[in-house]
Amino acid sequence: MRIAGLFLAFLLLTGTSAWAQQGATLPMQDGPLNISPGPPMPDRDGAYRLDSGVTAPVLVQPVAAAYPAGASEADHPHISMLSMIIGADGAPSNIQVYYLSRSSYDDAAIEAVKQCKFQPGTLNGKPVPVLAFVRVSFFHMAPAMPQMLDHYPQSRPPILTSRNDPFRFQRGDTRPKLVHSVPPEFSTQARRQKIQGVVLVTLLVNQKGEPKDLQVERSLGYGLDEKALQAVSQYEFEPAMRDGRPIAQKIAVEVNFRLY
Repeated sequence: MRIAGLFLAFLLLTGTSAWAQQGATLPMQDGPLNISPGPPMPDRDGAYRLDSGVTAPVLVQPVAAAYPAGASEADHPHISMLSMIIGADGAPSNIQVYYLSRSSYDDAAIEAVKQCKFQPGTLNGKPVPVLAFVRVSFFHMAPAMPQMLDHYPQSRPPILTSRNDPFRFQRGDTRPKLVHSVPPEFSTQARRQKIQGVVLVTLLVNQKGEPKDLQVERSLGYGLDEKALQAVSQYEFEPAMRDGRPIAQKIAVEVNFRLY
């Protein structure tokens, strides 16, 4: 009896496993019962995440962020990554800094986003609150325009330098200055599939102003990462300076790929 009971339990377990692997289809007398996932549900803040049936909000009228007082072209690039809820009325709320601690650059980015105009996301054609992410890049005093992400960012921030890194920026240092850039080329695959976006590349600018140790910290794929590395490897810089002497220093560079 015990052996028969164990055999019956084995049959039940294997049958349950096979049912789970077949996409939760339960055999019934009148035919199979297909169990499909339920509709998207809001989180505790009442916002939906990008999911099947949920469309993303659209940034229709961006407003450039003002650079903090005292900023200059020699400053290190700063990327503000903000999370927020775009309400059913298109108004941003609950704006928070997603990466690292808050700085004066993040404050400027938040003020700019508050003035931006958004088209709300929808669920089944109806406007609903949606969790969204916006990136604002401050780079060599160029206009810091908010950009809506069409996907949720990675769970960790780009690693630029650690506190114990000998190439970390110190008070009194001057940053590397870009003196020659090379526009990136589109890969055939990305152009065919109309892939656009930003590749974030970290690198070490040595004492001669040469880019070394290039790494992709934020990827686009479709061959664009390789194209970004090829372009940045041809950049020329004036090296960082410390106490009047050139030093090697790590920086981050955004490589933009735009079809139009």
